[in-house]
Amino acid sequence: MESGGKQLFSRCQYGSKSEINILQKIEPTISLYFNYDLFWFFCAGVVLNQFGLIRNLTDVKLLSEWGILFLLFEMGLELSLARLRALAKYAFGMGLAQVLLSTLAFTAFELPPNGAIGTKILEFLFHSRPDLVNIRSVDEAIVIGAALSLSSSAFVLQILAEKGELPTRFGSATLGILLLQDIAVVPLLVILPVLESQTVVKDDTLLPMLVAESLKALGGLGLLSFGGKYIWRRIFEVVAESRSSEAFVALCLLTVSGTSLITQKLGFSDTLGAFLAGALLAETNFRTQIEADIRPFRGLLLGLFFVATGTSIDMQLLFREWPNVLSLLGGLIAIKTLIITALGPRVGLSLQESIRIGLLLSQGGEFGFVVFSLANRLGVLPLELNKLLIIVVVLSMALTPLLNEVGRKAADIIDKKFQQKEKTNDLMSYEASEPIVILGFGKMGQVLANFLSAPLASGLEESNVGWPYVAFDLNPNVVKEARKLGFRVLYGDGSRPAVLQSAGISSPKAVMIMYTGEEKTFEAVQKIRLAFPAVPIYARAQDLTHLLNLKKAGATDVILENAETSLQLGSMLLKDLGVMSDDVNFLSKLVRDSMELQAEEALNQAEDQDFDVMKPLQVRVTDLVPNNGSTAPKLAKEQALSIRRPDIPLISTSDGIPLTGPVELNPGSVPDDTESDDGVKYCNLDVDTQREEEILDSSLKH
Repeated sequence: MESGGKQLFSRCQYGSKSEINILQKIEPTISLYFNYDLFWFFCAGVVLNQFGLIRNLTDVKLLSEWGILFLLFEMGLELSLARLRALAKYAFGMGLAQVLLSTLAFTAFELPPNGAIGTKILEFLFHSRPDLVNIRSVDEAIVIGAALSLSSSAFVLQILAEKGELPTRFGSATLGILLLQDIAVVPLLVILPVLESQTVVKDDTLLPMLVAESLKALGGLGLLSFGGKYIWRRIFEVVAESRSSEAFVALCLLTVSGTSLITQKLGFSDTLGAFLAGALLAETNFRTQIEADIRPFRGLLLGLFFVATGTSIDMQLLFREWPNVLSLLGGLIAIKTLIITALGPRVGLSLQESIRIGLLLSQGGEFGFVVFSLANRLGVLPLELNKLLIIVVVLSMALTPLLNEVGRKAADIIDKKFQQKEKTNDLMSYEASEPIVILGFGKMGQVLANFLSAPLASGLEESNVGWPYVAFDLNPNVVKEARKLGFRVLYGDGSRPAVLQSAGISSPKAVMIMYTGEEKTFEAVQKIRLAFPAVPIYARAQDLTHLLNLKKAGATDVILENAETSLQLGSMLLKDLGVMSDDVNFLSKLVRDSMELQAEEALNQAEDQDFDVMKPLQVRVTDLVPNNGSTAPKLAKEQALSIRRPDIPLISTSDGIPLTGPVELNPGSVPDDTESDDGVKYCNLDVDTQREEEILDSSLKH
């Protein structure tokens, strides 16, 4: 490989200018496809089929259909009421019109039956056979036209996520159209089993039968939806209470397979059942965790689906009919691009955004394969036309990264030509922004959420009322009760990047870890820091050892729970005694830093010898100043604290900075006459608890 790399470098360095120019021109295009694994699954399927490396193709295709089931299940999970409301403008205002107009355009191309306009056009341009595009009924033409109107959610969503454009108006409009297309799949899934009936081929009586079957579908699916909504919700609650991640994943798989089997028994397609199962769980508290758990299965099986699709490409037909393939491919891309570009400005999109969306969604979709495969099995389409349409859809999907790049450059050209750029409303909701993430929603997490939700100080913009946050917890009862009170809480392990991604959080503003267990907190810090290197992470520690471990794991700042309680009480005491707030804050920070530094020194010593890290910490103090009424010397703010009460003993740190506060010596651990070479005595900070409470009570009474 090294010698091959040297040869390639040598050829690039010493080759002719024409070779170098060619490499420079094709390199950006090739690099577009490096990150899109679905394209390489296509290529793998083509190669495996051509070399005959897959012996039992039927089993592979049967297994690959599970990829479509999981894809539809995930699409159903996205159909929450909040998501529909956020994207309704683009979904129903633009997506619905796109599906209808595209279906009409492609249907017109296939009509009239036994003499399609498309056949005449291809025959005139390329002298193709008269029977190349030949539909026997209007109903079949409508189904094929509707299938071609859909786009590839798998490819488009991967591109938007890769480019970080999901939160933008461009990404939201694209997502809205895809969402409507996902909804439009449901009528297709109802129609396809009807086409499978043997009575369909007798005459054009599909419409009355479709009405009857639709009524039957509404009854059966309505009953399934009503019962499943409460049954599945309760089952998930019971499994979630067990805190078993394996059982939860198994239940997700059972949900997909179970509902698919039920809809098959009712006479509908299994894909409709998977979609319905996702829609039933979209409004539950478990949606985010379910989506994160099924994503690995969906990715693996969907990749296998595209491999199987690649094996179905007839390369001989492609080479023989390549003029017709290119013309159909160009027509598919051109028609969908023009329709979407024309609709964009009507819903408030700029011309640049409309062109980008049009090109990005101009390809065929995964469900085109489903429709054409069923049509092939039923024999409702000519075999060669069926193969030809599959080739066109596959090639259009393979061009998706290139079409996205063409759309971006076209938008840049328009910007330069008209010398103006449209300002877009980038953020659609708190999901699309960068919220603060709270992990664990116990009592402390609830206090933190209330703190973040409170209005900010005056002087800020009116829109900045509180900080947006999203909390995660693995206790379904906590999530259920918190959501009733209006908290934004989701069920799931928020330390997993996949769960955050499922919640629409690409990069949190900050992460607050409110877990109680030491190991759980440590693992959460590690996962978050690995996924988001630049995001601030705040956590709480049980002891000093835990605090240092969290700092090493990547926590930005950590508080020591027990110490913070003492510091807060001490701060209240000093303020009541007349010490200024700035001085109290300075003292608190000084104590925190000194404890952490001494703990680090103790851990360093413990690596070489048996050293008790939790040994009572000691700081150097000066001799106690007698209560003679003398005042402490006035030092600079950076060096000392302002003491309002001269009758309180003066305490100094190792740097000579005077501090204040009652100190209780512990003779058992530190002798009274212990002093250093500079005459500074030592005092133990581990005071007697009962004595400390008495001092605090007496001070507060004063």
